[in-house]
Amino acid sequence: METLLADLSVQLLPIAARVVATAIVVMGVSLLVQHAGPALGGIAAGLPIVMGPGFFFLIGHHPPDFLHDAAVATLMALVATLIFVACFIVVAKRAGPFASVGAAILAWCVVATVTAALPVELVVALPLYVVVAILALRFCRNAAGDGPAPRGARRIADLVLRGILAGTLVASVSVVAALAGPVWAGLLMGFPIGMITISLTVHQRYGGETARQTMLAALGGMSSLAVFTTVMALAVTSTPPMTAWVLSLAASLLPPMGLAARQIRRGRSNGV
Repeated sequence: METLLADLSVQLLPIAARVVATAIVVMGVSLLVQHAGPALGGIAAGLPIVMGPGFFFLIGHHPPDFLHDAAVATLMALVATLIFVACFIVVAKRAGPFASVGAAILAWCVVATVTAALPVELVVALPLYVVVAILALRFCRNAAGDGPAPRGARRIADLVLRGILAGTLVASVSVVAALAGPVWAGLLMGFPIGMITISLTVHQRYGGETARQTMLAALGGMSSLAVFTTVMALAVTSTPPMTAWVLSLAASLLPPMGLAARQIRRGRSNGV
């Protein structure tokens, strides 16, 4: 019985950690939007809240070749996530939170189906991501205006509940991904659960305009995810998987730090 309980605790601990970590990030992004503005909130939304814990879980169950292919497939899925964000920005101008997120999820599914048919090669995935990211940023740059200031927040209990729900969904996807092949694992890891929850929460709490501004900033913040998957794909076959994971996580923090610093300097120059 003690051995069974020990094995169960080993399996449940990483799942519980993903639930808690994701809940904290979702709540943190929402509070950032309220107190620091949608730009910094959107940058934070691009952090690897799913991929970091997800790949940490995969490391203990799969060899380097699997992890490499899963990282490349995740980068492919991020191309669809760029379209998800762009679609949300466009639709949320006139639609409510659920319609906006629903349309964006549909767009993600269509694009992910197309990218899943492409060769699982970094030389294909990385240029494709860069091109789509540039086009999406140019297309959406004027789509979200300044908009009104965030309105009053709902009860903190509502925010905690949404964070726990997001964390549970993240943990579920990570467990399923661990049981799938590398391509499906990567696609599931790239499914925008964090973006879905954050965009829905911000839209409901602060309105469509603020949600669109937040997601516009998230387009740039997603460079953190692209860096994470690229470094993982490059490093996991030449270094120990845990070392590759640490390098990927450390490298993924550089883009949001740079974007946040630039946003803070811009705010100071404007007297904010």
